[in-house]
Amino acid sequence: MNNTIKTACAAALLTMATAALAAPEGTGLYLTASLGQAHTTLDTKNTEHATIITGDSTDKLGYSLGVGYRFNTYVGVEASYVNFGKPSYNLVRGTTGETSRLTVKNEAFVLAAQGYLPLNDAFTLTGKAGVAFVHTKLNRTSDSPDDAYQGKDNQTHPTFGIGALYKLTQAVSLRVNADWYPKITKSNDEATDTNARMLSAGVQYKF
Repeated sequence: MNNTIKTACAAALLTMATAALAAPEGTGLYLTASLGQAHTTLDTKNTEHATIITGDSTDKLGYSLGVGYRFNTYVGVEASYVNFGKPSYNLVRGTTGETSRLTVKNEAFVLAAQGYLPLNDAFTLTGKAGVAFVHTKLNRTSDSPDDAYQGKDNQTHPTFGIGALYKLTQAVSLRVNADWYPKITKSNDEATDTNARMLSAGVQYKF
């Protein structure tokens, strides 16, 4: 995690912890931890050399760690760190036939508004919409010097998701989520884009 993401996480945690001191019953501060499958796709249709994907490994173990604050029955906020693993792609330049392998590592600090729809005392549907501050590292290896490079970038993109909570105790709930991160990495010339989604399950602990 780079310094920008670390600073944002620390600031969000401090703000939520301060607010929790005056939390009414049924609301307040909570922590989350989830594991799941991260799926990241690469779009190369606009590349200058008509790059073709000949093979890929797009499904990786992803995880998230977060802190949230529920203001009332229906509304809250959540800050989280999300890691999408390291998907890879085998590429061929359509104009020259040169081959390469691209590895992408995305991680993000996510700040989102959280919505809740209780169906009964134990089961609650959830939804979120927010922004993802994404840090990307790229590594492309090739026998051709023109195709090999390493790089990194910081970008900001929207994110949204749906999920559910199942209360086990007053403090502990099970949690499942489906989250989408469109255009999580977008090159300046729009030649290559990556889109990600994550299906995850975990626990939520309320203070």
